[in-house]
Amino acid sequence: MKSVALNVGANSNTPGGRGPIYSDGSFEYVPIAEADKTVSEPTYSDLGLADVRPEEIRDTVIHFDPEFPEIGFTDHYTYGDRHPPKTTEIAKLEEGDILFFYATLDYASDHEPNYDWINNDWGAYIIGHFTLEYDPVSKEEYHSLPEEVKKQFATNAHVRREEFDAEYLVLGNSDESRLYETPLPFSKGSGVEANEYVTEHSEDSGEGPWYRRPLRFDKDGTRTILQAQREFHSEVSDEPTVVSSSEFDRSQLGHKGQLQFFFHAPESEFPVRDIIGRGKTEPHIEEQAENYCNECYQPNIRGFLKNNSRRYLFLFTKCENSDLVEFYDERYIVGYIEKERKLDMGDHLAVQGPTRLVRFENAIPLSEVAESPRYVRMKKFDEATTRQLVNQLDQHPNVFEKCIEEVERLKEEDESGDVPPPSSCGC
Repeated sequence: MKSVALNVGANSNTPGGRGPIYSDGSFEYVPIAEADKTVSEPTYSDLGLADVRPEEIRDTVIHFDPEFPEIGFTDHYTYGDRHPPKTTEIAKLEEGDILFFYATLDYASDHEPNYDWINNDWGAYIIGHFTLEYDPVSKEEYHSLPEEVKKQFATNAHVRREEFDAEYLVLGNSDESRLYETPLPFSKGSGVEANEYVTEHSEDSGEGPWYRRPLRFDKDGTRTILQAQREFHSEVSDEPTVVSSSEFDRSQLGHKGQLQFFFHAPESEFPVRDIIGRGKTEPHIEEQAENYCNECYQPNIRGFLKNNSRRYLFLFTKCENSDLVEFYDERYIVGYIEKERKLDMGDHLAVQGPTRLVRFENAIPLSEVAESPRYVRMKKFDEATTRQLVNQLDQHPNVFEKCIEEVERLKEEDESGDVPPPSSCGC
């Protein structure tokens, strides 16, 4: 896992200037104006930004990129760009990597800031991030995407132009991408002075106009930024509590199935979640459950729980252990949870039931049952395909207990490590 931070949004050369940050640490993400006259929406007013823009430009169409659903207008986290050096850095990212977005913000209050990390003039701040759902999509690849993937980019500013012009498009995982409520500072005493996140944890020197450059972070640097954002501004989740549980009459369940994706732990030869690198909680095999601690593709889980024709939740992942040369970087169905009960976790639902897992050498290549496996996250199977998959998996030893031991080992290693876990949860 690696990351890059890109400068986005209104700046000092933009009509109306930079976006504001207030004394309590809240801020406004203000995009730049749209240069292509064929695009007719959204405007600053459409996104509720009229109060922070001069009256004469409030109805100006904006280049809403990156897209954050928290603001409105879109249901997806997307970003496109056509200019190096940003595109050069985007091209180096992969599925599961992090794309941070930072902006320069003007202090917009009459009195001193409530916190000393807020510059009382202007500063650079991380305002949000995407966890890449797929590898970045090149201009050439975009036109051949499966339609169900292409439509997720439909509202991106570059796609809505008369002539699509992005060199790369990025889609953020809906559960692991967000616009922050409070930004994380990249500058210290003044806007031009980089803080330790830049000078010590990125590959940039922090000299000169660093706040305009892409900033690269390795695995440890990425984890440091994610953890800092969580500790700086986010509440630590309580231990999961089951509000209520209801059993399924399995004699009334059908024999169809569907897929559920998770991130694999690079340190492990077993098909377990990435605890050390990403702080993942799902699939929570300790409870033989999925979505137990956190939401991960929650609409997929809700649909699975609701439909009595579906019995098997097939777990699949991309093998991240480079020592497993034959299987590395390929996607495999590694097991299943057989639906037994629905758990109400208060703010989301979980599924629980008998769990079977197999080694990668016995797993089923996703390419055998899915077209364009690179872009698959959710897929439903008919009864014949489901029975075939279950039979294949059942022919091999169930390594569930060994996977439990591996999860506990990774937890202990994570707790004893010098680098704290990142903010991401879920799958």
